Amino acid sequence: MQSVEKTRPILSDRVETGAPVQFFTRSKTDALRLVREASTLFQDAWMPLEVCLSLRAHMATESEDEDPLATLFQRVRGTVVRFRDTKLQQLLASETVDGWALCAETLEYLVGRIEQDRPSAILEFGSGTSSLALAWAMTCLHGHSATPRVFSIDQSMPHIEKTQGMLRQHHLAAAVRFLHADLRLQSIGSRAVRCYALPPETLDEFLGGIRPEMILIDGPAGGNGIRFGTVPLVHNVVAPHAVVYLDDGLRDSELDTADQWNRLGYVQWKGIRWEGKGLLRGSVRPVLHARRRRWLEQTEGTIPSRSWSAPWRESNAVAQNDHSARGLSVSSEQQPVTGHAAANAAIASRTSKELPSCLFVNTYYPGFLDQHYATHSELRSAHYEAQHEALQAACFGDSDYYSIGLQAAGWVAQEVIANCALLQRQWALEQGMDSTATPLQTTLNQIANLRPHVLYVQDLGVATKEFLAAARPHVHLIVGQIASPIPSQTHLDGFDILISSFPHFVELFRKQGRLSYYQPLAFDPRVLTRLGNHQRRHALTFVGGVSPAHKGRYELLTAMAKSVPIHFWGYGTQALREHGVAESRLHGEAWGLDMFTVLAESKITLNHHIDVAQSNANNMRLFEATGCGALLVTDYKDNLSDLFDIGSELVAYRSVTECADLIQYYLTHPDEASAIADRGQARTLRDHTYEMRMRQTAELLSRHLEIKIGSHRLPDPDLGRISYGRREIKPDEVTPELTQSWQSDCIPLKQRALVQRELLDMYRGNPPVVFRVLADAIRPHIRPHIEVLEIGCASGYYYEVLEYLLNTRLAYLGVDFSDAMIRTARAYYPQARFEIGDGSALRFQDRSIPIVVSSCVLLHVREYALHIAEAARVASEIIVFHRTPVARQAATKHFTKFAYGVETFEIRFNEAEFLGLCREVGMEFITMVGISSDPVRDEFEMTYVFRAPQ
Repeated sequence: MQSVEKTRPILSDRVETGAPVQFFTRSKTDALRLVREASTLFQDAWMPLEVCLSLRAHMATESEDEDPLATLFQRVRGTVVRFRDTKLQQLLASETVDGWALCAETLEYLVGRIEQDRPSAILEFGSGTSSLALAWAMTCLHGHSATPRVFSIDQSMPHIEKTQGMLRQHHLAAAVRFLHADLRLQSIGSRAVRCYALPPETLDEFLGGIRPEMILIDGPAGGNGIRFGTVPLVHNVVAPHAVVYLDDGLRDSELDTADQWNRLGYVQWKGIRWEGKGLLRGSVRPVLHARRRRWLEQTEGTIPSRSWSAPWRESNAVAQNDHSARGLSVSSEQQPVTGHAAANAAIASRTSKELPSCLFVNTYYPGFLDQHYATHSELRSAHYEAQHEALQAACFGDSDYYSIGLQAAGWVAQEVIANCALLQRQWALEQGMDSTATPLQTTLNQIANLRPHVLYVQDLGVATKEFLAAARPHVHLIVGQIASPIPSQTHLDGFDILISSFPHFVELFRKQGRLSYYQPLAFDPRVLTRLGNHQRRHALTFVGGVSPAHKGRYELLTAMAKSVPIHFWGYGTQALREHGVAESRLHGEAWGLDMFTVLAESKITLNHHIDVAQSNANNMRLFEATGCGALLVTDYKDNLSDLFDIGSELVAYRSVTECADLIQYYLTHPDEASAIADRGQARTLRDHTYEMRMRQTAELLSRHLEIKIGSHRLPDPDLGRISYGRREIKPDEVTPELTQSWQSDCIPLKQRALVQRELLDMYRGNPPVVFRVLADAIRPHIRPHIEVLEIGCASGYYYEVLEYLLNTRLAYLGVDFSDAMIRTARAYYPQARFEIGDGSALRFQDRSIPIVVSSCVLLHVREYALHIAEAARVASEIIVFHRTPVARQAATKHFTKFAYGVETFEIRFNEAEFLGLCREVGMEFITMVGISSDPVRDEFEMTYVFRAPQ
């Protein structure tokens, strides 16, 4: 191993089999020198991937740049190398190289490899200049042919057309076959990834039986990890041991992807060449059996990454979901860690923790299970994994949408189907357990075996007192989800969190003192990949069930059957025969993928909510129907406009007569119907996917998991030293030290300790008055994802408070002039936006943010008139001055006091003066709410709401 004393390391001396490679530098200059040496030694040789990963990990500690290796390499790379091959240079003289395209030296190297290796066909991800170079090289090698030699996949049709034009100019169009493939969220093993949509049948048709011997990956363009899906999607249709080239190989995302492919048995790497932008080379490994692949997926997730940054699929976990996301906390025996040391401790602790895990307990309709095993009788004796995968592939109910979505958010997640007797029996057999046990007892054995951090019960019918008590010792949190009548046997007291798509259920649970979140249901775009293309051959459909819980639905359907040409799918719909509905219009049950097929083949589909929904829109059909591109005609609900734009993205009726009239209209105006359906589908795919929902779920589960475990508990606050020693001073006695006092590193964690107690009270059903007042102040003006700016955000806790109390996601931005506060906020809420800023000189444009909250700020600033004016300038809808101390008789006064042990100052305003300043900048008074009052002392703490200047 290289000695720490040696200042000029030689990379070729550092590779020791089985040992991690270490690098030593003392400055950024040393780091650059190390990269320069690497680029010289491995420009025309292959650096082992493990060495490159270790080098990247080391450089990350020396550089604040993202992609440290790629960034440093571009600095030392110097003049871009031009073509040495004159023919290739002439071919590409007018085309773009470098930038987004492959570099000249990379293209020239690949052309040389084609001449040497003589592949019969090449598969390319990402078209462009490389397509032309590959086509030229393959034509030189094999001659002109009607059979394409290059198969190019791209997500951009305009880019494909541009490349085709380039090929035609050089008479090479026949050499390349293109496939336009959209980017979609899809399941690859246990991961949810966004990559090219490449159904097997599409790939087979595209390749026409040809098995490419070389793969070049220079697409898709996009975020971290977006290329992970390329090789897994095609590894079983390319030639055995096909050569893989991955461009941009020095970027973090490509290095992480390469590391993951290596760990999961997809690619065996030869190494990386330091030329162009870094070129990785490897070969495709033989296809693994599904059970081996699943084992690798599960095992790999528990092994720390060799990369500096967490693997791409874990990147959100590092930022959002691990238990130490609030790593600024300290135990009661420690002294508080503050400032940069605290932030560094938080970062260090995040990377050392295991990923959080969740087990979903679901049940499937018995009718579906009977049909599934009758259709696929071979599954009765199949291994557990084969049965489980087949059930999930059927897309029934929730399928694996929750677990895949949570995995995409950085968690380890899987699901069990608690009432599937054949599946559960097989699991018990394979585990050497009692195969005669009931499915529910086997579920408890699975919980004990897996010991997940979170148990997430999706059918509260199984959640009896006995079941939850048996599960409790093996988990930290138990979560229940409900969007139907609550079963009588359900033991609600056994849950730590209850989640519902019914707002009125959430309100009821909170009134009962239970911790509860509102979360709408969603749609998984992977379904569209499974469906492929369908003709919309059904003019009007209803897909759903009819039972005693659907009295209103049954009455609607009987009326519609008489007035419109509707066809019915679903359980219980045969009862409509009693009302004279023709048998030809009753198609029986449609489960899973069959149900989605009906929706995908429908021009218009009808929806009606279960009776227990009351005045709230919530059911799955809202998102399934729109997600499949049908025009949804649904019953009007009070919160429907929070989910969709009524009349533009779906159609809503308020009566049976209006329902029939709307259907008749859109049946005779198909273009309008189609346009609304298209907008509805776009809205669902943008705002209502399980990937989006599970990001929020991951956030809240992590938050409460940490509270439950309490591994980073803050010391109890000293209530006697929060605010004390107040005395009146003159305005000119406010020193610069006092005005800057709230920037002290000593304050954030002490204040946060008090906040943590208040948050716990909120989750127990008793939110502090200051929380309730602010939430109620902005409630009339809230809509989903509205932007809210909080000036004086401190540790950011109102991000958590407002979303919980208002039951909606906000586009929250917190600003504070204290660097220590912002560091603390970012540590607690890495998924939210925080920045250092001065409330008297905000960087935002005029009227650019709908809601601006000045949160207990004015009393701590001398130039409060400027702060008021700035809030008025930036706000477009309302301004809230929260927790403002006023006097109604006395003049404005200044005080000095101690806050959390730090001397600071504060102001109590004359209320008339304060209101006058607000009027002067054009604010219109709406309301005010008292938080506390002492009329004898003429002291009031108020929250004021104003309409922004127009």
